[in-house]
Amino acid sequence: MLFKEYLNKPCGIRFMFDSLNLMSSVARKMILYSGISNNKKELENYYKTLEKIYNTLYNNPLPEVSSTLASVKHKLLSFRDIDGTMQRLINDVVLDDIDLFEIKYLSMLSNSLKKEIKVIGYDVVNIPDLDNVVDILDPDKLNIESFYIYNSYSKDLENVRKELKKHSSVDDLDGVSSERLLELLEKEKLLEAEIRGELSKKLKNYYNDIKKAIEELGKLDIILAKALQIKELQLSFPKISYDNTTSYKGMFHPQIVDMYNRSNADSRVGNKIFTPIDISFGLESIAIIGANMGGKTVVLKMLALNQLLFQFGFGVAAKEAIIDIKDDIEICIGDDQNIEQGLSSFAGEIKAIDRVLQRVENGERVLALIDEPARTTNPVEGTALVTALIKMLIDRQSSVLITTHYNVVREGFKRLRVNGLKDGVMDYRLKEALQSDVPCEALNIAKMLGVNKNWIDSAEKEIEEIYN
Repeated sequence: MLFKEYLNKPCGIRFMFDSLNLMSSVARKMILYSGISNNKKELENYYKTLEKIYNTLYNNPLPEVSSTLASVKHKLLSFRDIDGTMQRLINDVVLDDIDLFEIKYLSMLSNSLKKEIKVIGYDVVNIPDLDNVVDILDPDKLNIESFYIYNSYSKDLENVRKELKKHSSVDDLDGVSSERLLELLEKEKLLEAEIRGELSKKLKNYYNDIKKAIEELGKLDIILAKALQIKELQLSFPKISYDNTTSYKGMFHPQIVDMYNRSNADSRVGNKIFTPIDISFGLESIAIIGANMGGKTVVLKMLALNQLLFQFGFGVAAKEAIIDIKDDIEICIGDDQNIEQGLSSFAGEIKAIDRVLQRVENGERVLALIDEPARTTNPVEGTALVTALIKMLIDRQSSVLITTHYNVVREGFKRLRVNGLKDGVMDYRLKEALQSDVPCEALNIAKMLGVNKNWIDSAEKEIEEIYN
């Protein structure tokens, strides 16, 4: 799948894309139309390059590095998408002055950046030399970015323009017939058209080099933006798992941290601190139990977000991360009601989970994250559906994490639970849950919210009767 197809997934990937400090529309398009990477060697090499660039730019950078970085970013701001011009070039359409200007400007910009990036790590991108393209469009070596059909392109054009220049004032028109003037102007127009045709043919020989330069400049913009994002959001460089396990230490959600930071800036609001999560899993099924407001859904969102960040070459939101590559990420979070198809919330949810089951049963290596399945049905059927689902997903090639507040007690899969309320504060960290553990955080949360005490006391007595 392409990056743009994940943007509306409810995990925070859009926030990460929007927070990238990209200089050009070319880079934005390249990310949006990039495919998810499943190649371990390519990802490993990419992260080595990204880390090298990050260290050069932000770990005690030399003064010349900082100044060069500022210059490179400034120049990338003028890096334009000339896809239309490139399409006309490859399709043998005679380029007009604007097209020729765009190619000339791009070529001069590319050559300039090629020289500058040697300071910040020349091997980060491989920009081709476009000197020949510049020579074609700047025959007089004026080094001016604007395009003009110079006299040096044609002796006939030079002669026509000389004659026109002689008669440039009104007084000079007395000795020249209007027919001759029209003839000269038409000749100039025809010669310029011929030159544009010749230039277009010559430039087509360098189509691949120009196209390559555009791609490499886009890559440069992207990798500089990713390095800066790692610094600004305190992300880390992941390691690739070679034993099917995924492990995070200090995993967090950048969007929620950003919300807390902005909220904490308001003196009227108390400080909120995000609790980082540690979690490890392999090719297995895991149930995360606990009451509503316990942070279970946020755990799934963090796992989905970091898997996407990893397989699209971003820094990941954790202190440390070793991540297994998956074929795809299935995220079943939120209300799956589809009004157009007439599906209820339950039906939409069940259809989405059924799609996950099909992929897992087909042997795909999927990271499946399912939030509160069967939450809208009665507890007896809900518990049965969740238990059966987990049972079907055991011993597959996928990693499946399911959150639930049902008391799922079957053997054969791992259960995790949120630590819960401690001294009136929610501890979102995870711990392994025994099969006998029953998630009863709802009553503690209700107490914290200050609801009717008699109601809570009565509910506690009901629980005692049920489990005694």
